[in-house]
Amino acid sequence: MRTEATIEEWKKLYEAATRIRDLEPWDLLWDMDIIGIHVGKEPENTVFYSILGKGGECYGIVVYEGYDAFNSYLMLTMHEKMNLSAEYAMFNQKNLTCYWGNREELSEKQRNIVKELGYKYRGKNNWLYFLSCEPGYYPYNLNRDEVIRMAEHLEDLETAFTYYKEADAHIDFEGGNMFSFAYSEDKKTWDYGEEPLPFTCYSFGNLMITDEELLGELSKCPKGTYSLEADVRPMGAAVSDKKYDKPANPAMSILTDADTGMIISFDMNEPDEDAMVGLAELVIGFICKAGAPKEIRVSNVIVEAVLEQICETCKIKLRRVKHLKGIDGFWMSMRQYQ
Repeated sequence: MRTEATIEEWKKLYEAATRIRDLEPWDLLWDMDIIGIHVGKEPENTVFYSILGKGGECYGIVVYEGYDAFNSYLMLTMHEKMNLSAEYAMFNQKNLTCYWGNREELSEKQRNIVKELGYKYRGKNNWLYFLSCEPGYYPYNLNRDEVIRMAEHLEDLETAFTYYKEADAHIDFEGGNMFSFAYSEDKKTWDYGEEPLPFTCYSFGNLMITDEELLGELSKCPKGTYSLEADVRPMGAAVSDKKYDKPANPAMSILTDADTGMIISFDMNEPDEDAMVGLAELVIGFICKAGAPKEIRVSNVIVEAVLEQICETCKIKLRRVKHLKGIDGFWMSMRQYQ
């Protein structure tokens, strides 16, 4: 169940963010110049910070808590190379963000928090607000736990960036390094310097089926002459439901006939479900009913990795293409009704 932060907890967060604004870290750092802060000896607990605003259009701090979240950042930076839409990459971010934007960007609830705290923002790029981004959900206001964590993250960043600035640090960001700030477990001592990023390419895994009986059945399915298109796409719309703590942004798993563009199957996934697994299940279910297609076309390496074992087992050609005409057409018609 969702718990909202108290006004005192919001006050602490707004004060920390305001102090960061006064430091103007975007004067020195680009959004790909990463600061990494961790407490203790476990590198997996590193919190990564991306600073927005060097170009002067959008000021903000994006906080990625841990390796899995940082991996979503790399998806965003590499989405063009992987032929992912910017929308797909944005809606698969896992972060906590503060923005200095315009009044109309804030929800009524966010404006009420600003008013209750007594801040009087004026003009462009001056309205401070916060968002929680999580795959399967629409960006939304922070809950109590996120407010408390974000305040601590920004306080840590304040200390780290102050040292970065005072030390006049020269970090080889372009070479895959980050400015590292390491606290002891009790946070009474710290060290800082230059360290390599834990990884510099988006990491995605192959879906592995371990059910030998299922693999045996798939290998015996008759071969057809048709071709399929397969993809996963987020709806890009907020879906409110009492069973969710915040608005969902469900992803849809889609199969079409590559020759006719006809929709064969699609499934709306729950926010916490893996839409790529859902896509694999659609493909398997269709193969078991209609036989194996001669070819499945995908548009990116993530879907390709998910379907690779299935295609190898069924002797299906798996081909990556720039555009999926059938799915693109279906998607355009879907968006007209949102």
